[in-house]
Amino acid sequence: IKDTAGWWATGKVSDADFVNGLTWLIENGVIVVESTSSNTENSSLANNCSGTALCFKGKVTQVIDGDTIKVDGKSIRFALSSAPELYERGGQDARQLIEKICPVGSTALVDQDDGQTQGSYGRLLGVIYCNGVNLNSKLLDEGLGYIASEFCSSSEFSFTSWAQKHGCLSNDSSTSDFERCDSSYPDICVPSPPPDLDCKDIPYRNFAVLYPDPHNFDGDGNGIGCER
Repeated sequence: IKDTAGWWATGKVSDADFVNGLTWLIENGVIVVESTSSNTENSSLANNCSGTALCFKGKVTQVIDGDTIKVDGKSIRFALSSAPELYERGGQDARQLIEKICPVGSTALVDQDDGQTQGSYGRLLGVIYCNGVNLNSKLLDEGLGYIASEFCSSSEFSFTSWAQKHGCLSNDSSTSDFERCDSSYPDICVPSPPPDLDCKDIPYRNFAVLYPDPHNFDGDGNGIGCER
């Protein structure tokens, strides 16, 4: 290895020959390159999760209906988002939407609801991300589901922008409450200053932050607020 590097450094071998030599050493096990993909994936996973409950990636093994899928064989019920039953009007359309976005075999990320860790009829409750789409939000945006407002008071996700938009407002709120959510924080609903808030003042972690970030939740400027 030292000889090859020395020949390359003194111009006795070309760049291509040097690369070919390194390739041969790697392919024959003389040089072992350790993959960092696992660490990168774990870091990416952490940035997409909020709260402290379960958060994991897995393969979609079944789309049961418009608000329940199986990931690695585990039943996951959409937190706050509900679809009609399959025999009800719109039920089949809701399932077809989920199947189109997240067909069996897709990789999904499940962020369990910190406020409902008890689950529902043996199903884990959470937000599901699949192929870059928040399925909970998409179901509502397409008009094929409805907000389960009775759980707004307990769900971790009740103050996200999509939940607020579709009806998770406090009893004394109106549509104007949603309009007061600062646009720098698209995934949660936090009002603009005043007052100036710190991470310790809100329950959210690892959420997207856009400029100008008036509360300075993203101190290191990487686009993620209040990182754990």
